[in-house]
Amino acid sequence: MNTKIIILIGILLAVAIVGSLSFRQEETPSGQIEQNQELISLSPQTNSEGSVEVEVTPIDITGTSDLWLFKTVLNTHSVELDQDLTKLTVIKSNSGIEYKPLAWEGAPPGGHHREGILTFRPISPQPSTIDIIVKDIGGIPERKFSWKLQPA
Repeated sequence: MNTKIIILIGILLAVAIVGSLSFRQEETPSGQIEQNQELISLSPQTNSEGSVEVEVTPIDITGTSDLWLFKTVLNTHSVELDQDLTKLTVIKSNSGIEYKPLAWEGAPPGGHHREGILTFRPISPQPSTIDIIVKDIGGIPERKFSWKLQPA
């Protein structure tokens, strides 16, 4: 009887250890997720030039994503935010090719605070870096947000 209990406990411990190693994720101090020894930075970036603050955060831009999603927030106290972001925003890969967004899902044009998701088709093959470029918001000709996607 004691032998069966010891064997059962040993099996349960082995399963628990293997399971915890298979699904291990660690959060680094900067808020990045390290998984399977690949570091993917999804840090938000902010541009506060002129009278409008623009913040862009990649939500999912992995090589396996069906769509690339970018949370986009605009804030101001002085101008109307009535621009069509699908016409003013592009992704630019390190090869120099620009890609237009498929859609904007979020606050409609107008007001002083807008938040939503810009959706793009994934770039294949996945580039090592991408830039989100937002043009002509708040009198600023171009705002650039850059992320490194793969180790160089």
